[in-house]
Formats: sequence, C-alpha cells, structure tokens
Amino acid sequence: MSNSPSDGGAAPDFAALVAALLPLDPYHEKLAPMVDDLARIARLNDQLNAAFRRIAERSGFAETGTVRREHLGAEAEAVHAFFEYVYFASPAFLGTVGEWPLGGVRG
Repeated sequence: MSNSPSDGGAAPDFAALVAALLPLDPYHEKLAPMVDDLARIARLNDQLNAAFRRIAERSGFAETGTVRREHLGAEAEAVHAFFEYVYFASPAFLGTVGEWPLGGVRG
C-alpha cells in the first residue's frame, strides 16, 4: 500500500520538513504558526507531496533534519508559490488590508 498519493516511498515527517523549509522563504515569520496546516496540505496535495518528498530525498532530511536552499532544486518555485498563496490567503495578511475578520472594514 502506498504511503502517499505520489509514490510508495516512506513518507517524510511533513511538519518537520515544512518547519525546516520555512526559514528559506520570505513569508516564514507569518507562516510559522501554520506549520501543521501547511504540512497537512502538502501531504494531501499530489503535486506538493511529490515536491516535498523530492526535497526530503535530495537533502537527506530523514538523516539530517535539515534543508538548504540548494536542495530545493526544480521544486523551489512550487514550494515558494504554495507558501506565498497561503500567506496572502491567511488571516494575518487579510487583517492588514482590512479583510479579516471576514466582512471587516468593507462590511
């Protein structure tokens, strides 16, 4: 039985992997409180699951628990786009533009 939608390999610890990847992204401070949600989404989304697994494999994450920018490879764009999308949809960002809570400034 497969451990993921993408392949049959052993699944990395997605929460730990997300926590290791976040400092490499400009939105890391605002996204840090959302590690568990980011990990759940990455684990359940086929494209992100595969990208995170490739990064984990490339970096030797299971052994080292670390990821460096050079380990992102071709997956860098997808990972950044994911973090960026979640940031701009987050309550932290929406609150800064008067859109959180929903119906805030604009009613």
